[in-house]
Amino acid sequence: MPTRDEIFPSKYLKCADLKGKPSKEDIEASPVETLKGTDGKEERKTVLYFQGKTKTLPLNMTNWDSVAAICGADTDDWPGNTIELYPARTTMGGKTVDCIRIRAPSKKKTSPPKHDDDMEGDSIPF
Repeated sequence: MPTRDEIFPSKYLKCADLKGKPSKEDIEASPVETLKGTDGKEERKTVLYFQGKTKTLPLNMTNWDSVAAICGADTDDWPGNTIELYPARTTMGGKTVDCIRIRAPSKKKTSPPKHDDDMEGDSIPF
């Protein structure tokens, strides 16, 4: 059976879109747009567009601050940077709800360079 989100897809990224896993995303654009809030009032928000993705992410203050800590305070510098979106929980209107949070992508662990045992002890001429 289709889910509610499948029947009524949103143009905005939701926590459910992450399927419980973090996702590294490359920022394509970060314009300020006028959006209608749940109360019907218009508000200006920075909206993140990601390379190769159709859904966008309007930023609340918490997520805006997270992106600024990673990419700098000038939103013109954000495109081209990579961030990691991850599912979390927060309290909103007295209820605990799912949300998307943002952090710097984790660095991959690198293994030490391998050396060829056959060459161990050989000197390298200069």
